[in-house]
Amino acid sequence: MLPMPWPGTRGSKLDQEAVAPLFDRLPEGIFRPLGVANSRHYWDVLSRVMSTLWGDDGRAPGEEVSKTVVVRVIESCIVANDPWDGELQTPVGVLSHMIFKTLSEAGWFSVRRRGLVDMVTVKPRIGMLFTMLNEFARQEPEYIGGQVRSILLNLRSVTEDSSDPNACSAYQTAAKQARQCMAHIINTGCRVQDLMDGLVELESARDFVHGFFTDFVERVYIADYSELRTRNHPLQYRGQIIEKTYALQDDEASRERLVSWYVEHIGKGDRERGEAVYRRDTHQLLRLNNIEDHLARLDEEINIANQRALALIEYKLRAPKHLDKLISRACASLAGMEEGHPALPGDAGGVHWSALALAKPRRPFREQVATAVEAIELSDEELAMEWLRRRMVENRKVTAVQLANYVARMLDDKQRVDSDALEIESINDLCCYQRLLLIASRDDAPLQLRRHDPVMQMLRGIRVRFEDERMTNNVYMTHRRFVVEREGA
Repeated sequence: MLPMPWPGTRGSKLDQEAVAPLFDRLPEGIFRPLGVANSRHYWDVLSRVMSTLWGDDGRAPGEEVSKTVVVRVIESCIVANDPWDGELQTPVGVLSHMIFKTLSEAGWFSVRRRGLVDMVTVKPRIGMLFTMLNEFARQEPEYIGGQVRSILLNLRSVTEDSSDPNACSAYQTAAKQARQCMAHIINTGCRVQDLMDGLVELESARDFVHGFFTDFVERVYIADYSELRTRNHPLQYRGQIIEKTYALQDDEASRERLVSWYVEHIGKGDRERGEAVYRRDTHQLLRLNNIEDHLARLDEEINIANQRALALIEYKLRAPKHLDKLISRACASLAGMEEGHPALPGDAGGVHWSALALAKPRRPFREQVATAVEAIELSDEELAMEWLRRRMVENRKVTAVQLANYVARMLDDKQRVDSDALEIESINDLCCYQRLLLIASRDDAPLQLRRHDPVMQMLRGIRVRFEDERMTNNVYMTHRRFVVEREGA
């Protein structure tokens, strides 16, 4: 059991800020009607009353309406829907007053006496809470393509508008958008898992196919996943975002300008809190550097969901109707029969359902006779030629290790080197040079092709790209000049 704090003691300031004062703004029993057996009915009635009386086309929260009108709306909801659990014998008028009393005592409705008439209203805070719950229940997939470009534009505004102190607020906005971008990718994978777990529970093939193509294919795969993998891909501006974040962090003047803004507007003069929030937002922006790992996990979830769906559809379409039920009934009937019953097979040997009884008959083992290998003696000249051919193949083979060693030798602790400075001292160096030229030619390919290109995966942490309108002319070839640089350089 966790130790409880002593009465009267208070935690640290950061601990107090981590706990939102929810019930200082809301009544403590506000969620009581939504936590009982009839919670769905209470929510239906509350939604209909709010939509009818305080909706977009009605009154604003804070405006009053007579209690009689509210009760009449509740009565219409009860008549239109099924009876409540345990309230089948209660008259509609009595039940509507009971529901109104429950919602009023919980704090959803506020009753004021105006002369001889009871007037009902919804406080603005309660209306805001209902709006948030309603939006959460109706939340649709968010498209993050525009947010990725917005992050880069916000960081540019922080850098370019250095004289404007209000431009620092764009840094906080960019951090929030980066967090939403990462959360959206992770949430999409969780939605795929939840959808497939719910679809697997469906019994009929018709319901499964309808749910798969409606909920998964249309709402997740086409709406979210395809948008994520095509237009405005999150990796498109990742390098520039990370570069600008590090530049703002490493530049002393820029960092102090941002920290001062955080201390003044977020920390309210508390430098420790302002720096903590600045470090947190910087961490959110730098998390985009690991976005490829989360996209790989999302790809894996999508592939697993597709494989599970195809397997289930194939099984439900090929399996005879009610075959599982028939097998279960047959097993239950056999379990109650005694050995020797006329309905039991006589040659089963007492084993009526098992892997042994259902196994295919064993085939006799046929010994494999190996053919004789004819020994051939090679002459010294043939051995020398074979050795020469192997050396020739090995010298022209370019592995990931050989390419990495060549690049490391050429960089020599430098951040970048162009093709004019690359040295060619052996045949293997020339082959590595040609491989770098091939990688540079594929740098402009779409991201989806580069991700699965084995040539592009040979160098980790190194980028090879062409320089515009410049040529390299060495002893062996003439081509566009390319640059080998470390990522983040």
